[in-house]
Amino acid sequence: MDKSEELQTGQYSNVPIVILLVLMYVIVAMSDNFKGIFVPFFKEDFGVNNTQIGYILTVSLLAYAIFQYVGGILIEKLGYKKVISLGFITGIVSLLLLISFKTYAMLVIGLFGLNIGMAMFNVGVNTLGPILTVTSTAVLMNFVNFSYGASNTAIQKTVGSLLAKGIPWPQFYVFMLICCVVLFLYLLLIKIPYMPKSKKITYKKKDLFKNKILYLYIIALGFYLGSEYGIGNWFVNYMGEEFNLAADKRALYAALFFGFETVGRLFGGFIVDRLGTFRSMLIYSGFAFLLSTAGIVLGEAGLMIFALAGLFYSIIYPTIITTAHAVFKDAASYATGLILMCGTLIAMIVNMVMGIANDVIGVYYSYYSVAVCMAITTLAILLIKRSVEIAKGKQQLLQL
Repeated sequence: MDKSEELQTGQYSNVPIVILLVLMYVIVAMSDNFKGIFVPFFKEDFGVNNTQIGYILTVSLLAYAIFQYVGGILIEKLGYKKVISLGFITGIVSLLLLISFKTYAMLVIGLFGLNIGMAMFNVGVNTLGPILTVTSTAVLMNFVNFSYGASNTAIQKTVGSLLAKGIPWPQFYVFMLICCVVLFLYLLLIKIPYMPKSKKITYKKKDLFKNKILYLYIIALGFYLGSEYGIGNWFVNYMGEEFNLAADKRALYAALFFGFETVGRLFGGFIVDRLGTFRSMLIYSGFAFLLSTAGIVLGEAGLMIFALAGLFYSIIYPTIITTAHAVFKDAASYATGLILMCGTLIAMIVNMVMGIANDVIGVYYSYYSVAVCMAITTLAILLIKRSVEIAKGKQQLLQL
């Protein structure tokens, strides 16, 4: 471990920290997936259309975007534990609002605040995870993201079934609140003996902003998130409105997509180590584009093919983050927060457009957005790979 990245770790085990990161991503999965699953119920309970739902999702993503950037800055100043604690406090308060006040305005405010908390979680995981002393960072980050995928699968199927049995949607936020309180208490009991490099090493932000690779990372991550959020937020609605599938059928295909993604992340770190980071991302993003496109073109008959695309979505996000941490080195916390913010803003715009397009051109044609986003991500990764290779040749980057 680089001594500039630690306080005084000694022989301290990283296991409690890894457990924290895994369980935090379980909670993030709840936050992300509840919104998409509850869309039909939001529309019914609050009397809103697809465009208004799109606005709600946009507001949520705006909070997520801005506070990932803010979180990256705060981590440099306050350290990991304080920023993650702030995320818990914000999330708990927001969940109390969602549970206690069932109005459209409070729904917007509650989801906005909840996504602030989840943003702190996300930037905490993606800046702390890569600096832990482990044999393979790629394996660790894919395993942490595996917890997100596993939770997605369980949430899509279990929540869909419980909703079909008449369990009201606010009850699921009660469960999420309990999980947040318990995990917050766990956080307070463990030590996180690491601090960002920027605590000891200074860097010039103007040099960072002159680096074109930064903008390619933003594009790659942004359109990947646009595609994945589009699936999380609109896949259930797409199957319901376009094919009139029942709630349990919709939940099944959504669970299959995230189940394949989970399997991919369980083993993906080993594949990345074997094939290399950028080659792996290119192969996976290319197949994700091809399968998602084929799945949409074939309509209801292609839903299984679309679900299979989840296998190839799996390693893209954690590997982008892992390589970014290596590329930007001393500015890793700030750069990661910036990439996450700008990437989420792109995803926000994509999902806002999808919400409007659902009402204007129809659910089917608007859903092609998820495939188009993957095509853009694949191109951006290819350009990053070439740029990094050129920079390596000039000895401007460490070997990844």
